[in-house]
Amino acid sequence: MKPQEQEWTWEHMENFFYMSNQEKADILWNCRITELEDPAILQKLIDIYGEGIKATTKDVTMMYLAGWFGYLCGAMHFLSADGCEINPDNIQLQVYKNHRGTMVISFYVNSEEIVETRDREWVEKFYKVIMNPVYKQMHCLSDSNNLLHMWYQATHSLYWISDRMKHSNLLERYILQYEKTVEMFKNVNPSTCMGVNTKKHPYAKEFIFIDNPWNLNDPLPLKPSCCLAYQTEGGHLCYTCPRMKKSERQEKFDKVLAEHSTTN
Repeated sequence: MKPQEQEWTWEHMENFFYMSNQEKADILWNCRITELEDPAILQKLIDIYGEGIKATTKDVTMMYLAGWFGYLCGAMHFLSADGCEINPDNIQLQVYKNHRGTMVISFYVNSEEIVETRDREWVEKFYKVIMNPVYKQMHCLSDSNNLLHMWYQATHSLYWISDRMKHSNLLERYILQYEKTVEMFKNVNPSTCMGVNTKKHPYAKEFIFIDNPWNLNDPLPLKPSCCLAYQTEGGHLCYTCPRMKKSERQEKFDKVLAEHSTTN
């Protein structure tokens, strides 16, 4: 084993999936993941989180939440790849503010509730019983969000999970196991598992990479769908937003590059 490589720890789970075995301090609101099937509870989450991110429309709130749930789905794939299982009843969604005052979400799990298993079908059930209904409800509550585009937010989250893993001290076998498990899920489970009827699985969306002005050696992926951040108070199009025109992105690129050359 290389000195810098480690078995997975809860610090890794926090960094990759926003999942913790410690309850957050000053929780603003929480519920069990399984309770999100209740429209009233889901609406409460939308209201509280939307106010916290200063969303001007409910659509932007649900696009943000779709991205958060992508990290939760990633955690399920990771645990499955390591021969573990967690009952969704034992996962709490906790809304809190971090040290910068930003509204964030944590998925709290009692580590004693994680059990060993060789059965990986439980992840498919997690999508069908928990995630599929939640995404469908958010889609029904939205004014113009496309369900596939909401799942693309989860696709984007899965990309960043893999990216963080590759830049971490995690043992390589965990990274390979995780990626193999996600790939197998894409190949074995049709898109209907996620409530969409597309020939191509939402997680199979190919990324387009663009130059990164903050690090020229590390290209950034365009988001597969817009997160609607520009619909928050004082918000704007992200540099990696698919809505941004090439001319606007080039202007932003040149501006950031010039600022960096000035400060260096």
